[in-house]
Amino acid sequence: MSPKAHLRRHGIRLASAVLIGGMVSLCPKAGAADAPAKPSANAVQPAKPMALPAGFEITGENADSGVKSALVKLTERSVAKGDFHSFLRELTKQDKERAREYKGADQAKLDAIVEQIQKQWKAKYNEDFSISDKNLVFDQRFAIVPGKVTDPAVALNNWPVPAVMTENAVTAGSHSDAKTEKKEEKAADLTMGREVALVRFPASHALPEMNVSMIRYMLGFWHIDVPNDRSGEEIYNDLTTHFTYIRDHEAQWPSTVGDGYRMMAHHAVAALYGVPTSESKG
Repeated sequence: MSPKAHLRRHGIRLASAVLIGGMVSLCPKAGAADAPAKPSANAVQPAKPMALPAGFEITGENADSGVKSALVKLTERSVAKGDFHSFLRELTKQDKERAREYKGADQAKLDAIVEQIQKQWKAKYNEDFSISDKNLVFDQRFAIVPGKVTDPAVALNNWPVPAVMTENAVTAGSHSDAKTEKKEEKAADLTMGREVALVRFPASHALPEMNVSMIRYMLGFWHIDVPNDRSGEEIYNDLTTHFTYIRDHEAQWPSTVGDGYRMMAHHAVAALYGVPTSESKG
């Protein structure tokens, strides 16, 4: 072999060794790629998947439009002066009738709070309180699961679902004498094939993640179902408490009007179910 040929072959081998060595140094150490990455402390944990309780099954029906319309009506009525009973119109028939038995609501006190909120709203967002686009307010953050009753006897013990899911949450409809006494009325709503929907409000505005149980009536309108031990007096007191909180925390209101409507809707629903703000918990 000539000296030149020998040098060329030696050079090729040297270059190959350098190239291979560089590639090895860039490769991760054995096992490093297989080790799971540690989650960031600020990582958002995915919400638990929604499911209907026993006695129901999920359907392919699209309930979004009707459900959102009912939530819009509830929210707008909560910020209207004049009649606490009108706020109860979006409840199921038997819940509404039971709540309206309470005649001791201090309407003047509630109107004064609502009037102040209306003024604050106009000053901050430069518009009157009126939801013009239900899909913009109740957007993809609000998961809606439609379903129907498949076993009325079982469904009766599982509906409405707990508004706030905790490790110690009890089955709705099983923890008070008042609920047992009203089962016949609830059974009239949870007949075979009756359409229902479960709506999840994301945690926000000093309130936890909440589930709203809804039932569809024959004319196609959706109504909110609350536990049978929720009285009109409790709902009035809780609505007054929540709206007093909103009035007194104007500095913490959302910067956008859309999120402002979501705040009001969340507190209105919390008042129906008796869910306190994070600052109200003892």
